[in-house]
Amino acid sequence: MSAQPVRPAVVSRPYDRAADSELVEMLRAGDGAAFDALARRHAPALTRYAGRILRARPAVVEDVVQEALLRSHLALRRDDRHIQVKPYMFRLVRNCCLDELARAHTDAVPLELLQATGDEPAAPSASPHDLTIERETTLSTLAAISALPASQRHALVRRELDGLTHDEVARELGISAAASKNLVHRARENLTRAAEARETRCEDIRHDLLVAHDRRRRPPMTALRHVASCRDCRRFRVALKQRRRQLRVLVPAPAALLLLGGGLGATGKLGGLVGGAGQPLAAKATAVVAAGALAAGGAYALHTHVFGPGSRTPVALQGVGVPGGRLAKGATVPAHMAVVTREAVARRTARPLAVSLTCPATMRVAGLVPFPGDDISHGMDPATVVGVSRRASVLLDTARMATGERRLTVAVLCRVPDRGGSVRAAPRGAGPLPVVHACRRRATLRAVPGASAAGTVTSGQPLAVLAARRQWLRVRTDGGTRGWLPARVAC
Repeated sequence: MSAQPVRPAVVSRPYDRAADSELVEMLRAGDGAAFDALARRHAPALTRYAGRILRARPAVVEDVVQEALLRSHLALRRDDRHIQVKPYMFRLVRNCCLDELARAHTDAVPLELLQATGDEPAAPSASPHDLTIERETTLSTLAAISALPASQRHALVRRELDGLTHDEVARELGISAAASKNLVHRARENLTRAAEARETRCEDIRHDLLVAHDRRRRPPMTALRHVASCRDCRRFRVALKQRRRQLRVLVPAPAALLLLGGGLGATGKLGGLVGGAGQPLAAKATAVVAAGALAAGGAYALHTHVFGPGSRTPVALQGVGVPGGRLAKGATVPAHMAVVTREAVARRTARPLAVSLTCPATMRVAGLVPFPGDDISHGMDPATVVGVSRRASVLLDTARMATGERRLTVAVLCRVPDRGGSVRAAPRGAGPLPVVHACRRRATLRAVPGASAAGTVTSGQPLAVLAARRQWLRVRTDGGTRGWLPARVAC
């Protein structure tokens, strides 16, 4: 019986039979060939998908797929999280295709063609202020576009910047033309709302944040959009949350007093120690909180007083809101004015301390009253706008203060705005001239359009319109200063 040669059986490699999740485990265990099997398994479909997106640039399809595979290899080996390999690779290919489409592809231009010839008139050079405004607008727009969802951003960029039709955008995203139109519409709407949120005054945004914080609710979307682009308001919101966590340590003290079996309300002995036996229960609890703040250090307010018309001013006043520019201590407060004071105890700290003062209902902040002393400086928070804000936030810098405590009296001048909105004691009347107000927090006043700065105006300041020229307005402030402003600044 002759022996027949035995052919070796064809055995499939284990990589071909293994599932994607098993190959990922093998890769993370150190088997580099497992990823080669993943790449061979999904590369054809990834290439076809990239070709549909990059149909105008077929030469870079292979490079884009290789870049996506490289990223997936690094991501799969980075940690032990569970990843759906196929959807993840397709998403990486899509992102790499979008990065390729977003790159600027320009042709080389000889340098001599970039030089201006003598026959062409030189373009007027923009002022530094206009360049700064344009730069801020561009950066804000780019930040708003980057904050859009990926699908909206892709549809908007391809439609508005690359000039593709909705059908072409729909084919790239694998959706219908109607869905592409909807994405572009929503992207434009989100950009418009983001711009409106950036232009909203910080004072209004902080009021919304305070209301939402007190009610333990989510702030409005306008406030959230503004906070995303405003660093000061973002810090304000973070400070609110931190202050709530800091005040939680004070909750057990009043609660313990209320559990003493009626001793606080019946005998009044403990109440007399806290805030006086004749005070309401809420006032006594507030006094306990103030005592706890004293132990924590920093600064805390004690008493607030409002000196209205006819009262004797407790401090000397000076400024444009005072008739004659000056008012001696002890003099009678004139009509339409008030002085709000707040006593505070301060300790030396590295960070500025804030003291809040509120003007009467019909009045607005007209100025800050200085107090003597070189080791403590103070000023208004940027969110406090003279002539517009009713509440003034005064910042105290106690970094150079000696150790120990000091009792301070912080005061602000309040005044009823006139018909034009001015809080000056002797504003320059507009007469029959139309009156507008500055919409921005600060704007530059120019001697002539496009010239150097001649002054500034603040948000809400009344401006009498003297003349108009294209996109410029010649105005007179309530202080008598004349100059030109861009028409977009006035409202």
